Amino acid sequence: MSAITGQPVPETGGNGPHWDEICSWRGRCMNLYARSDEIICETLMVAEAAGHEVDLTLPAHEQLGILRDLAEAETGEEGTRSNVVRAIDAWSKMGVRRPFVVHGVITALMQNKERWHARFDSITGSGDSVKIEQWVADKVEAEAFEEVLDAAYTLLSIELEQFQTKFGF
Repeated sequence: MSAITGQPVPETGGNGPHWDEICSWRGRCMNLYARSDEIICETLMVAEAAGHEVDLTLPAHEQLGILRDLAEAETGEEGTRSNVVRAIDAWSKMGVRRPFVVHGVITALMQNKERWHARFDSITGSGDSVKIEQWVADKVEAEAFEEVLDAAYTLLSIELEQFQTKFGF
């Protein structure tokens, strides 16, 4: 039984004809999140080597905040700074769905030949502050999310690479 929904947990190997497609979509999204963690951490490591004080032990979303602060504080062309901050802000918005995609339990729901629906159950928090949430997405919504996620990652990686070189990191 699922601790979140009280429903039986699907058998290993998935549930339904679209299970592989749902898992593939999730894997692509997880890859983008992992790659963003890498470029954020890499940028902070370069900043640390350049004399900036950073804490690389923090979770990714907190590292992103540190990176944003560094970008705002750097001197240089205003347009370049604002581009980096804009890219960081765009990526920050993608964090809302991250717990569902990365840590959520997937259940395939209504399905037909053309379209699938999936429910992502997520428990976040710790101690006394536990939050149980669900996100239900159909194939069209999930694919649209992936496109936005990919665009935000691409923008973030380009801007952070430029940030590393233009500001002497």
